[in-house]
Amino acid sequence: MTDLILWSYDASPFTQKALKMLGVKRRAWHWVETPMLPPKDDLVALTGGYRGTPVLQIGADIHVDSQLIAEELERRFPEPTLFPAGPGVELALVKWSDAFFRAGLKLALALMLPDWPDEFRKDREYLFPDIDFESVGDDFDHARAQFRAHASLLDSQLRYGKAFLTGDEPGLADIQAWPFVWLARGGFPDLAGQLLDDFAALVSWEERVASIGEGTRTPISAMEAQSIARIADPVATVEVDVHDAQGLAAGMTVEVAPDDTRRGAVRGEVVIATPNRIAIRRKADAVGEVIVHFPRLGYRVRPL
Repeated sequence: MTDLILWSYDASPFTQKALKMLGVKRRAWHWVETPMLPPKDDLVALTGGYRGTPVLQIGADIHVDSQLIAEELERRFPEPTLFPAGPGVELALVKWSDAFFRAGLKLALALMLPDWPDEFRKDREYLFPDIDFESVGDDFDHARAQFRAHASLLDSQLRYGKAFLTGDEPGLADIQAWPFVWLARGGFPDLAGQLLDDFAALVSWEERVASIGEGTRTPISAMEAQSIARIADPVATVEVDVHDAQGLAAGMTVEVAPDDTRRGAVRGEVVIATPNRIAIRRKADAVGEVIVHFPRLGYRVRPL
């Protein structure tokens, strides 16, 4: 089974990254809508403990994190490319993208936190342990300055006359940047206008990226997606870097978890361990045998 199944919810800026990837690739895909708050039992049954989205399921291979989703889509569907400037530099922007997101998140918290339901606030406080929700309003001016600084970098790049950040066609660089401008426009439009509207090149670029679309979406149920995993066989084969920085070996039992948020950990046996991919095999009644793939960048691998 090679159908693309995206587990996500649309309000997430990281989901927006995956949607734009599918738009660039002009793919048809199935969608399982996940809740914004736990419990996320269906998703966790698929991944083995990871609750974050987006997650891309292809048969019994489960791909976690937007940077890895980009690589997998490119591997399976090379044209049109997501990497017009090459995969190294465009994937490296993931950490810059995270910094842009944090600036936008702190603005959203300062402006909207009083209106959040207690359950939602407590979950997000747990999810982002590095942010002090009590004092985030005290840092509002700094967050404004940081958000505008990130936006100015985009505008500077676009003033070279190209339609997109790395050339005449959209790529992962645009996809890494656009969702946080989208977040600001939707979440705090008045402030977004103050911070962004004088960047003329950026404003016109926003419209071009928005017009990429998302491919063709067909909703399906979590039960259907789990059934697809259960009857499929994982296609990933063993691949281990002989110079692996942690000395990982095929069959070793490890735990993989994000190193910046509490999105959940997954345990299994190593199948792939390359410089920027770790994939582990696990079994569960709901989904059968699956291989869960993570990037190494931004994820901690702990041998058990």
